Amino acid sequence: MNFPILLTILRAILGIIVPILMLNEDFNGRVLAAVLFFIAGATDFLDGWYARKYNLVTKLGEILDPIADKIIILGSFFVLSSLTHLDVYSFWWVIPIFFREVLITAIRFIFLSKEQPLVMASSWSGKVKTTMQFMTLPVAYFIFMFQHYGDIQFGPWVGYILYAMLIASVVFTLQSGWNFLSKNWKLL
Repeated sequence: MNFPILLTILRAILGIIVPILMLNEDFNGRVLAAVLFFIAGATDFLDGWYARKYNLVTKLGEILDPIADKIIILGSFFVLSSLTHLDVYSFWWVIPIFFREVLITAIRFIFLSKEQPLVMASSWSGKVKTTMQFMTLPVAYFIFMFQHYGDIQFGPWVGYILYAMLIASVVFTLQSGWNFLSKNWKLL
């Protein structure tokens, strides 16, 4: 147990709290959700940086880090898509992201359950995917908050930006999944 792992555990806990606060109808709770999501995103950067800088990279950290990312990202994507009366984006955007994350996580756990466990660290494409997802969600949440509480109707360009980011998130997600599968095909 070290500082980067504690940050990762904090991110996983925030990954449960943030979606619950998003579902809350209270304005202050939803603002708190945005603040906590920002903190979770910061811990994603900070835990990896700190672990590499101070040579604290551990197998446990390599296992927990992507799980914590999946908890906050999938929870937030699902909540924003499930609030259909808000018309932020459709649930269909989340399905390819969900299936990729579940498939790759299941494969990682299978590798870990072997007699000689094999930990598979995140790849560059996985980091790009996670970064894109962490950037897309605040944009969607910003649109939701202003439409729901500010009664502001944005021009179509804001929707175009959001959908471009959603497309990029889905493409990077599927690409990183393909990279993972092709890189580890012989092990599978």
